[in-house]
Amino acid sequence: MIGGSALPYLSLYRKYRPRSFAEIVGQRHVTQTLSNAIKANRIAHAYLFCGPRGTGKTTTALVLAMALNCEQGPTPEPCRECDGCRRIMAGNALDVIEIDAASNRGIDEIRELRERVVLAPAGGRMKVYIIDEVHMLTGEAFNAFLKTLEEPPPHVVFVLATTEPHRVLPTILSRCQRFDFHRLGLSDLEGVIRDIAAKEKLKVDGKAVTMLAHAGDGSMRDSLTLLDQAIAYAEDEVTPEVVTEILGGIDFDLLADLADILIRGSMTDAFSFVERVVSEGKDLRQMVGGLIGHYRDLLLLSVDRRGREAITLPEGSAERAVEQAKSLTAAEILRALDVLAETDRELRFTSQPRLLLELAMARICGGAETAAVEPAPRKERRATAPVAPAPPAEPEEAVEPAPRKERRAPAPAAPTPPGEPEEAKEPEPAAVAEASGEVEPAEIRRRWDEVIAHLRKLRKTAEAAFLREAVPVALEDGVLLLEFSHLFHHDQMTEKRRKLTAEAVAGVFGVEVVVKCRMASGAERESPEEETSEKKKPRSKLDDVLSIFPGSELEN
Repeated sequence: MIGGSALPYLSLYRKYRPRSFAEIVGQRHVTQTLSNAIKANRIAHAYLFCGPRGTGKTTTALVLAMALNCEQGPTPEPCRECDGCRRIMAGNALDVIEIDAASNRGIDEIRELRERVVLAPAGGRMKVYIIDEVHMLTGEAFNAFLKTLEEPPPHVVFVLATTEPHRVLPTILSRCQRFDFHRLGLSDLEGVIRDIAAKEKLKVDGKAVTMLAHAGDGSMRDSLTLLDQAIAYAEDEVTPEVVTEILGGIDFDLLADLADILIRGSMTDAFSFVERVVSEGKDLRQMVGGLIGHYRDLLLLSVDRRGREAITLPEGSAERAVEQAKSLTAAEILRALDVLAETDRELRFTSQPRLLLELAMARICGGAETAAVEPAPRKERRATAPVAPAPPAEPEEAVEPAPRKERRAPAPAAPTPPGEPEEAKEPEPAAVAEASGEVEPAEIRRRWDEVIAHLRKLRKTAEAAFLREAVPVALEDGVLLLEFSHLFHHDQMTEKRRKLTAEAVAGVFGVEVVVKCRMASGAERESPEEETSEKKKPRSKLDDVLSIFPGSELEN
């Protein structure tokens, strides 16, 4: 260990780097195979170590080099006391050559390597070449390296390390023994963090240990780097608040509070929560990512009570998650995850992240409110929508026994009425009705997701979000009637948004329609928009924006 204030500080992941196969955590399938190979004197000339970052690939390669060059060896348990072991641990052994393929990726560097491998070891038994990020080599460099890798001198062992094995040429893969390193488990990471904290005489809260291990995402190096940062930030003890500050993220309690609001279906509280998060300067996309992880834990707990073993939460927080999972069905959790995943994708492109997040909150709250009032799931309500009271259909369509395909067959060949091509092209209401008669409401309902996708391609994310809550219930005389379950979504369908919806329907189905909206309650089925326009002042764009904030009328 390095001591003395005059010497530079050594990072924890370097200071406590494993020096033997037994100390390597979470990769027993690799370490045991290598130990047995050394005992049986069956050392391969080339190994490929692949796996995520920070899982021990380079460390295992260095331990292998120590095992081969120890004065007591070759041995699976290097003594760490001899000159060869100490030089390798210090990083100045002449016979252990580490090459960064990202900066030495050309054919000239490989030619130089080929000239050097024939030289005998400087003082040890074997020369070990560790080529990190080997997938970065060019195709020409790989080809130049191929013969040397296949038949190296007897005193040379190659260890190729990569995080992307699919980018390594198959001809290279076929000449190596491959070992896949796994992401480290949460318990393994927690154990190492606690052990290092004890050796360093540090106070680290139990919940903080779990948070550091979870943030490492299976990487030992990442977890220990975060521990280093937390120690530097904390004054005397590493607490959950300290870890939250250095991560710049949203802690579990905050996510659980938001999940409680969404489960209750309170849009007003959800918008207030977003207001609070924005005022505190939290990253909205990070919050959505954290909420996705939280709902993923709820899903595990909902579908299988043994999911408690898979979630990465301390005991007290886990109990709260269990209670939340009991109040939700798997279908409700999946619907929320679908909304959050879509929002996470769209946040990368939007200039209004707050509005997009508030729309997501409204959609999730709307689903919770519907589930509390209507026993039938959402998909069942969509399926039964055609039998709800709606403008009467034409008698011919109601009693027509001819098959569906026979009625629609002429559409591709004659997009306009026969004998009247000029009138059909005019934007008259009768012509619009004639054109729209080629599509049935059931067909529009079946392909409604295509209309939503069409708007998303045009970067109309807000309009697409509102249409996910709409049900096409009727199409007559060129008028497409959309039905909404919540007044919030109904009121946001301004004239501009109805026109964009009509354009999207035309883009998907090739028919011109006029879009009108109504509430599903049936109280305003005759002419809902006209009554609304009589009761209220004309809405401005500012009114449309302000209506989604707390204080607006959110419930019907």
